[in-house]
Amino acid sequence: MTGAQSRSSTRRPSTATATASTPEQSIPADEVAGAEPISGAPDLCEVACVDLEKVERALRLAPARATLATLAEMFRALGDPTRLRILTALAAVELCVCDLATLTGVSESAVSHSLRTLRQLRLVRYRKAGKIAYYSLDDEHVGRLISEGLIHVGESPRVPATTAASR
Repeated sequence: MTGAQSRSSTRRPSTATATASTPEQSIPADEVAGAEPISGAPDLCEVACVDLEKVERALRLAPARATLATLAEMFRALGDPTRLRILTALAAVELCVCDLATLTGVSESAVSHSLRTLRQLRLVRYRKAGKIAYYSLDDEHVGRLISEGLIHVGESPRVPATTAASR
C-alpha cells in the first residue's frame, strides 16, 4: 500500500459529502454526487472531509489545555502596546519604574501595574538596589519571543500559493 493509499483510507467525508480517492486528487464539489460546496470562499475546501490520521496526530502533539490557556494569557498581555514598549526597552537595558514611566509616557502607577502583570507571567523580573527596583526580562526566551514577533511583523505579506504558482 502506498503512502497516498494509506492516507486516503482514513480520510472520511463529513455529512453528505464525498472526497477523492487520494488526498492529492481534488474533485470539484459540483462533480461529486450529493456534495454541496461549503462556501464560495477560495480559501476553504470545496467539500468537507476529515483526514483522521492528521487530526489524531495533531491531537497527540498538542500541548495540554492548561498550557494553552497560560500561553493565551501571555499573548493577551503582549497585546497591550505599553507592555510591549516596556518589554522592548527591557530587552535593551535594565530599567527602574521611573525610567519606564518616562520612556512610555504613562504614570509610574500604570507602569507598575503593567510590570505586575508581566512579572506574574514570568516575562520580567526585578532586583533591588537600595530603594530602587530594576527590571529586566525574565530570561532569554522572552527576548527571543519579542525579537521573533518584530521580525514577523516586518515581513512582507505572503502571496497565496495558487497566485505564486500561476505567475
